[in-house]
Amino acid sequence: MTSPQENIPGQRINILDQIRGVALFAIFVVNIFGLALVNPANPTWLGSSIEAAVAIIFEDSARPLFAMMFGISLVLIFDQLHKKGTNPYPTLIRRLVILFFVGGLHGFFIWAGDILLMYASAGLVLLSCLRLPTNWLLGLAFLFWLGYSTGVDLLDGYTSVQMNSEQWMKDALPPNQTYPVGVEYLLIEWSTMIDHLGYFFFGMYAYRSGIFSRAREDRDLKWRFVTLCLLAGLLGKAALFVGSGSPLVAHLDDVYAFLVSLGIGLGLLLAGTSQKSISMFLIPFTAVGKLTFTHYLLQSVIFVSLFRESGRTFFDGMGIWDPPGYVFAFAIGMLVFAAQLLASPLWLKYFYYGPLEWVWRIGTHMKWVPMIRRRS
Repeated sequence: MTSPQENIPGQRINILDQIRGVALFAIFVVNIFGLALVNPANPTWLGSSIEAAVAIIFEDSARPLFAMMFGISLVLIFDQLHKKGTNPYPTLIRRLVILFFVGGLHGFFIWAGDILLMYASAGLVLLSCLRLPTNWLLGLAFLFWLGYSTGVDLLDGYTSVQMNSEQWMKDALPPNQTYPVGVEYLLIEWSTMIDHLGYFFFGMYAYRSGIFSRAREDRDLKWRFVTLCLLAGLLGKAALFVGSGSPLVAHLDDVYAFLVSLGIGLGLLLAGTSQKSISMFLIPFTAVGKLTFTHYLLQSVIFVSLFRESGRTFFDGMGIWDPPGYVFAFAIGMLVFAAQLLASPLWLKYFYYGPLEWVWRIGTHMKWVPMIRRRS
């Protein structure tokens, strides 16, 4: 199999980590208020402004952006293993199963807002699509984004038809029975996974179509497309935030949210592959992007350890602060991410991988890999 990305220069390999690092930041910004269990009563004007900015810019747009990066990573690993003459499927299955169980432990025992289990579930579904032609991936992306995610919202909003995959799965279970703890949680995660499948397919298509190797082609046209996506998406999300009932806005949450995701993702690609100083802005995110697994879980552990009532099981009630306001929670979040930005390059100076990335790699490839860099 010939990959359209075989001759990517180092700069374009780094951009994957940089976009992943920004996507991690976006998800963390959205999660901050839930992780701190913010008290929404009587917010200050600054708190209300922060809440509005996060909702309009990042909410419902961070997950699609990260989902696209996950789809890219899945295809990238598949192609690398295939090129080496190795059957990619056993390796990818082990990788996704590990992620599934770590996500389950994270969601059940630390914080209910986990995304890892959902992403791993999607990855296991997407394994059957890795050999599909590029145009098929694009078709499936639009089918799930517009045909399912957006289509279901429109049907629910404008007709009497109710299409709720979570409810369908619950109705399929035998009635009047007691199920093991966590079954309902899994159904919620799998329902969310179906809703996000289109975004995974968009990521897979983006990599297969060679968008990274052609990042410097038609840049003016691409920047205009970025501007259009961001303008339409942000205006639509702003209208939704203020409660507009216009037919051009109502029940189109997924459309406007993904336009913002698309605009941010392509904008980051163009900025990161630029020869101008704008590309320097993304360099600090490179190391964070290499340690996303560790940082994502560390963010949860830090917050549920600081704020009471937000954690689960043995984290429940732990912490030094009661539910805070938006400003305080956001400030703590920015300090935590700033510390991760500063610590990541230092860590990678002495280690090849983050702690969880290292364990994940060993479990994925079923062989020992060194972690400490040898000092010459």
